[in-house]
Amino acid sequence: MINLHNITKTYPDKTLFKGLDLVIKRGSRIGLVGANGSGKTTLLRMIVGEEDTDKGQIQVDRKITIGYLPQEITATSEETILHEVLNEIPEVGELEIQIENLSLQIAANPDDELLLNRLGQIQAEFERLNGWSLESDAKKVLGGLGFSPEQMKVPLDQFSGGWRMRVALAKLLFKHPDILLLDEPTNHLDLASLIWLETFLKEWSGALVLISHDRTFLDKTINHIFEIEHMSIQIYAGNYSKYIEEKKLRLDQQLAAYRNQQKLIAETERFIERFRYKDSKASQVQSRVKKLEKLVRISPPEGEQSRISVRIPQPGRSARTIAEFKGVAKFYGKLEVFNQLNLTLERGQKIGLVGPNGAGKSTLLKMLAQVEPLSGGDLVWGEGVESAYFAQHQFESLPMESNIYDLISNENPKWIVTEVRTYLGSFLFSGETVDKKIKVLSGGEVSRLALARMLSTPSDLILLDEPTNHLDMRSRDVVQEAISSFQGTMVCISHDRHFLNAVTNTIIEVEQGRIRIFPGNYEYYLWRKGQDRVEVAERMSKIQSTSLQKPSNQDYQNRKKLTNRYKKLPRLILECETAISNQDKIMIDPAFSSEYGKIQAAIAEKEVLEEKYLELLEELETLKQLLI
Repeated sequence: MINLHNITKTYPDKTLFKGLDLVIKRGSRIGLVGANGSGKTTLLRMIVGEEDTDKGQIQVDRKITIGYLPQEITATSEETILHEVLNEIPEVGELEIQIENLSLQIAANPDDELLLNRLGQIQAEFERLNGWSLESDAKKVLGGLGFSPEQMKVPLDQFSGGWRMRVALAKLLFKHPDILLLDEPTNHLDLASLIWLETFLKEWSGALVLISHDRTFLDKTINHIFEIEHMSIQIYAGNYSKYIEEKKLRLDQQLAAYRNQQKLIAETERFIERFRYKDSKASQVQSRVKKLEKLVRISPPEGEQSRISVRIPQPGRSARTIAEFKGVAKFYGKLEVFNQLNLTLERGQKIGLVGPNGAGKSTLLKMLAQVEPLSGGDLVWGEGVESAYFAQHQFESLPMESNIYDLISNENPKWIVTEVRTYLGSFLFSGETVDKKIKVLSGGEVSRLALARMLSTPSDLILLDEPTNHLDMRSRDVVQEAISSFQGTMVCISHDRHFLNAVTNTIIEVEQGRIRIFPGNYEYYLWRKGQDRVEVAERMSKIQSTSLQKPSNQDYQNRKKLTNRYKKLPRLILECETAISNQDKIMIDPAFSSEYGKIQAAIAEKEVLEEKYLELLEELETLKQLLI
């Protein structure tokens, strides 16, 4: 399908590829990995002809179509995004015009066989291209990537860069090329859209070459890893997790072979040194010298693979209640995001905020960070609690002319040089790198440095908005270890499920102005949501079965009972919410701080009420679907 032969690509400061041979076969599903700057993006650009090779050939089979999504795009248009997607198959629109014109001609000449035959041919071609369902297909793709029906009617140039990237991705998926080349497609997606794309690609029948730093996404979409290393590519069968296992095995084998060879070299050199001047051993010495000269030296595994221990300063013991939203409202003009929001953050919670795009996750985080004002209600802080906020865009918050070392040193004036360098080293800034000015750093390096600065000064509460975005795998590992070791309280938005699973102990789902708390990590959240769907399906089945079994003269009475129950449920849900809030007040009331038994009883009662609350919500949803 695509054949790369003897490819060499060199820049003034670096050689990316030397004598590279590679074949991408039809139906291949490849994850392209490697350190930042190793040449992943350059390889894709060379395949599509946006970069030239210095040497070698790239052969692409005739008639195959390639869909390429770069990391950044600048395209804009006054067309609506729906038409932007539909225009990817312009021949359908042309055929539609021809069908309309021929239909008018046939209406005037109904017996013209030439016109009838021509219309039949065009309609057959129109059907071959799925012309009747194209608009529906385009809407499905756009909807999956997070666009509402109203947004599909909005011109492309009214969207931000991140949303335009989604449109570019939608255009590729809609066109169904023979091979997709995707460079970090998940960077601008929320969790719901990411999961939709993952499902789409799992069912994708074409070939796929994917650059991504999302482990879970790679695990679920690819079956081979191509690792760029030492100006060449190593191929591993399996998904990303399998690659990690195989890579470790190869490194262990390389290390063992290296050590054995070093032992052999040392013994040979000792023999040569010991008998160098003895005539009786001259031939043996000469033989060993030649042996050493011809020996193909095994390189040791690169130090990059070694594990770095991240140690961050820890906050002291904070108040039990970190912060509390009491009856909080948030409006943007007439748009209501939250109304009567109640939420308590407690010491030691590691919270992940999840939910569909536009549900209010970032707004909630910004209200906690006090960069977004409340429209109503109160935000009450625990005594002495200090917080720190990590936003997605870090360039504005850092002194561009400062260097990396000075940034951390100025933040921690009591640290000696060794402490500053050791701390920076744990965040992958070492050697002369620490003298770099911040303005020359890449986006990923800036994010990593901003996080290092924030964590260098202990805070009781850290608020993180997509802390792993634009980071490579190793940087994500460092950030994950740093957050995992943090002993304070955390609230985080992330679409990296591997990261969320590793660092959270509570998931809060934000949707339609409401929140739902899940006491566990992301894996537990997924399990609980799955159980909810099963229970709702079983309950609906039971209700429908019972309804079907009743004699026809009781149908009206049954429906009336269900309708009355449906009308009563909102009041019961509100009562349950009030009761939960009352138990929360008991748990945080200073008057009861020494009454352990009363607090434990409140906790137990709250758990019972929350279970009842969920059951009522499920019953409301079940009856709503049944009575529609």
